[in-house]
Amino acid sequence: MHVMLAHGSSDQACAQGLQQLADRVADHLGAPVQAATLGERLPPKAHVLPLLLGCGEHWQRDVPAMVRDADARLIAGPAEHPALMADMLQAMAMDRREKQRAVLFAMYRLTSAEALMAELYRVSKRFSLPAIAALHGVCDVASVLQLWRHEGVQDVLIQPALLLPGHSLARLHELADSSGMNVVVGEPLAACDAFADWLAGCFRRNDGTV
Repeated sequence: MHVMLAHGSSDQACAQGLQQLADRVADHLGAPVQAATLGERLPPKAHVLPLLLGCGEHWQRDVPAMVRDADARLIAGPAEHPALMADMLQAMAMDRREKQRAVLFAMYRLTSAEALMAELYRVSKRFSLPAIAALHGVCDVASVLQLWRHEGVQDVLIQPALLLPGHSLARLHELADSSGMNVVVGEPLAACDAFADWLAGCFRRNDGTV
């Protein structure tokens, strides 16, 4: 059994997005993929891929404990591949960008995925007016948008450095609508077919089928 293990959320959009992503990964893989969230009981002997962007407490303690309890096998996921995740997010921003010079990569919290933040800094240099900001904590998205507005910036693209839709994506749309500028909000990684294909490849490599 292949399992994608996500953080989970009370937002129904997040649950739907997770299930849709699992279905697409299953299509790429040619085998069933089950969606699960932290705190659920995992199927015994399952191959478990954590759907997390950072190597924080959940990745360090909660996920390994769940995997041990189920006598399952842990597979490396997005958190262990920050450079690849940043490259995918940069490609998504390039595909969505039209006339915007200002491109903001929006993370949940900067300190929750420091390796990803460093890689986003690398790829952000390809845009003429880049920024990396967070929904929570220091260097917040609202402050960056306010600064750009005071500097006369009119058109902005926000590329969410998020895995799934939900509360955080909805908050980015609220900030965009109230910014007083022309702000376009891109999609999370779950909307990227290359991301679903990469996740399927992680399962294949673990299964020894590639």
